[in-house]
Amino acid sequence: MDRKDNGINRHDDAINNNDKTEYAPELTAGNRYNVKENRKDNTSSSIMGYLAILASIVSLFTYPVTFGVIGIILGIISIYSGAKTLGYWAVGIGIVTAVGSLFFRVALFSYIFSMFY
Repeated sequence: MDRKDNGINRHDDAINNNDKTEYAPELTAGNRYNVKENRKDNTSSSIMGYLAILASIVSLFTYPVTFGVIGIILGIISIYSGAKTLGYWAVGIGIVTAVGSLFFRVALFSYIFSMFY
C-alpha cells in the first residue's frame, strides 16, 4: 500500500512514517522537575552573606567606619553571588554605622584626638 494517495501525504505512525517527526515534547509538563540544576550554589553565597552581616554588626561596637565599609563590600559581593537578603541587610547596617558614626560628636572627637597621639 502506497503512503501517497493522489499526492496527499498521510501521517500514519503505524505504517512507514517517512518524516520521523516526534510530537510528544509539546505535550510534556513544564521544567519544574529540573529546577535544582538551574539554582546557584547557596552554601558559598550564604557564608559570604553571614560574614558580611558579622562585619556590619561588629561595626556597631568597634571601628565603625572600617568594619562598616568591610560589611558594605562583602554585602555587595553576597548580593551578586545570590544571598540577596543577607547582602541588603549587611549593606544597610554598614551604611548606618559608617556614616552615622561620623555624625556623632563622640566619634568625631575621638577621631580628632586620636590624630594627636
